Amino acid sequence: MYYVGIDVAKEKHYVCILDDTREIAVKPFWIYSDILGLRKLVTILGELSLNNDDFIIGVESTGAFSENLYEYITDADYKVILLNSYQTAKFRDFSTGRKVKNDSIDAYVIAELLSTGKYKESFISNDDYQSLKVLGRLKASLMDKIKTIKREISTVMATVNPEINKVFPNIFTKTAIAIIKAYPTAVDISKSTPQKMTKIFRHIKGNNFNDEKAKFLIELSKSSIYGGRAQKARALMIRTNIKILELLCQEKDKIEAQINSLLYNKIEIIDSSIEQIKSIPGVSDKTISAVLGECGDIKRFPSVKSFIGYLGLYPTQYQSGNSMKVGRLAKRGIPIAKHALYMAAVASVIHNEQLRKIFRDKVSAGKSKKEALIIISKKLAAIIYSVFKYNKPYEPKRVFIPRR
Repeated sequence: MYYVGIDVAKEKHYVCILDDTREIAVKPFWIYSDILGLRKLVTILGELSLNNDDFIIGVESTGAFSENLYEYITDADYKVILLNSYQTAKFRDFSTGRKVKNDSIDAYVIAELLSTGKYKESFISNDDYQSLKVLGRLKASLMDKIKTIKREISTVMATVNPEINKVFPNIFTKTAIAIIKAYPTAVDISKSTPQKMTKIFRHIKGNNFNDEKAKFLIELSKSSIYGGRAQKARALMIRTNIKILELLCQEKDKIEAQINSLLYNKIEIIDSSIEQIKSIPGVSDKTISAVLGECGDIKRFPSVKSFIGYLGLYPTQYQSGNSMKVGRLAKRGIPIAKHALYMAAVASVIHNEQLRKIFRDKVSAGKSKKEALIIISKKLAAIIYSVFKYNKPYEPKRVFIPRR
C-alpha cells in the first residue's frame, strides 16, 4: 500500500509518497496545478503500481484549489481522502513536535496521517447539494454587500437630510427610496413642491404618500441643519449607491428563485423529507436551503450529536482536575447554517408553542436571551435531523416527551 500526501496550492502541488513501512517510496516532488501536472502524477503512480487499489491519496479540503484535483484523481479510479485542514494542522504539530510549516512538510504529514489510519474523511456532496451550497454562499455574499451599501447611504443621509427619518423611519422602503432618488438632500427637497413630490408615485402602487406628508417633509427640509456643503457630490454618491443597492437586490431575488427551484424541483424529488421539514413551525425555505446546502444529505450523519457537532452548535469546554469552564459557542462549524438556525430560533419563539416555553424557561432560569436562542437553535437542529432521517412530519408529542 502506498500513502500519497498532496499539499495543494494555487500554482504547484507538492507530493510525498510513503510505502507500507512509512518510508519515502519516491523522492518528494511537485507538479503544476494544471492538466499536464495531473497527468504527470498519474504516470508516477502507475510506475509504482498498476493496481489503483494500492494507493490511498490524501488531499486537504481547500475548496477552490482542491476540487479540480479531487475530481481528476477520483475519475482516474483512485481512492482519494479529503482531509480537514484543522485535522492535518493538529497532526503536524504532534508529528513534528514544533511549529514548522512548509509545502514539503505538509505533503509528508498528510501521507503520514493516512498511514496511521487515524484520519476523519471529509464529506463531498453530490452536484445538486453542491449547487445549493454555491448559490447559498453567493446569496450570503450579496446580503453582506447590501448591508454595506445601506450603511454608506445611511451615513451620508444622516448629514444631508437627517430630518427625513421623521417621515420615513426606514429610509429603505419603496416610497422612501423613490423620494431620495429624486431629492437626495434636504436642499433638493426644500426647492420642491407637494405636487411634484406626489407625482413621483403615480405609477407606484401601494404607497401612502400624500400631500400632507409632502408638505411636512418640505417644511422639515427648509429648516434642516444641513447647510448644503458638497451637495452635488453627496447627491451623486447617494444616487450611485442606490443604483448599486437596487441591482444587488435584484440579483439576490434571482438567486433566491434559483435556490427554491433547485430545492423543490431537483433535491425534493430525490428526498421527500424536505416537505416534512416544512412542517416545523418557524423553519422556512431559507433555513432548509442553508442547512442542506452547507451540510449536504443529513442522513449521512450517524447521530444527532455528530450533526450538531458538524454545525458547531456546542460551547467550548476546558476541564482541569476539579475545575470546569464552559465558554462561548465554538467558532468551528458552519457559520451560514448556524446563522440560519439562529434566525429560525427567533421565529420559532414566536410561532412554536413548545420552543417558546423552553425559551421562557431558560430565560427565567437566568440565561440571557441570546443564550436561550442558541439552546433553541440546537433543539431545532435535533428536530430537523429527526424529521429528515425518519421522513416523518413534526409531531410535538414525540419531540417533547416529559422526563420522568
